[in-house]
Amino acid sequence: MFPAQSSTQLPMPAFLTTSGFVFFFLQLKGKALYGMRQAGRCWWIFLSDILTWMVFAAMEVDQSLYILCSGGDTIATWIHVDDGVVASNLPISVSDFKLRLCAEVDIKWHDTICQIVGWECEFSEGEVAIMQRPLTKSILDAYPQRIVKSNCPLPVLPATDVAVEVNYPARHSMAPTKVHWCILDHVVGYLPKTQHHQLMTRPGKVSLNLWSDAGWGDDLKKSQTGFMLKLGNAPILWSS
Repeated sequence: MFPAQSSTQLPMPAFLTTSGFVFFFLQLKGKALYGMRQAGRCWWIFLSDILTWMVFAAMEVDQSLYILCSGGDTIATWIHVDDGVVASNLPISVSDFKLRLCAEVDIKWHDTICQIVGWECEFSEGEVAIMQRPLTKSILDAYPQRIVKSNCPLPVLPATDVAVEVNYPARHSMAPTKVHWCILDHVVGYLPKTQHHQLMTRPGKVSLNLWSDAGWGDDLKKSQTGFMLKLGNAPILWSS
C-alpha cells in the first residue's frame, strides 16, 4: 500500500448528487488508491522517488527498468504496477536493497520468483515451467456471467495455443458479433482441458527461446520493444 496524493479528487457518488451536492467533489487524504484507475500511476511515482533516492537510474527505452551500478556491483529491478523482479551479480547486494526498500515501504518479498504478472513460475534442476492456473480458473468460474460483459480477460500467455483465437475477437470487443461470441465460447470450452498445461524450458534440442530488441531507434532515439518467442524452430508468440 502507498499514500495517495492529497490533491486527488473524486466526483460525488450518485446518491449524493440527488441531495443537492452536484457541484461538490470528494478529496482523498491519507488514503490508499489501490484498486482504482489512478493506483498504477500513483504507485509508480511513489516507488520511482524511492529508487531515485537510492541512486537508481531509469532506462530511457523502458521507464519500468531501473539500474544501479557501483564499482563492480550492478543491481537491476523491473517494476510492473505492484509486481517486480530484482537481480544482481552479488547476492549480498540484493539483501541490502531489500533492507533499504523495506524501510521505506511495506512489501512482500520472495527469494525466488514464484509468481509475476499473473504467471506462476516453478523451478527444478535444469528446468523452468510457467503456467496461469489461477487466471484460467477465475475465467472458468465466472463463465458465462463475465463473458457477456465483453470484458473477459482470457489468458494469452502461456496459453499460446489460444493466442490467435483470443487476439482476434478482442479487436471487436466494443461491438462483438455472433461469430466472435462463438469463438470465445470454443476457447472457454477448451480451457478446462488445458488449464494445467505448462510452458517448460530445459536443456535439449527443443528449447524455448525468447528474442527481444528495444534498440531499433538507435542510441539517440526511442523505439518500441519487439520480441519473438520460439519453441524449437517454431515462432509461437511475437509482438512489435
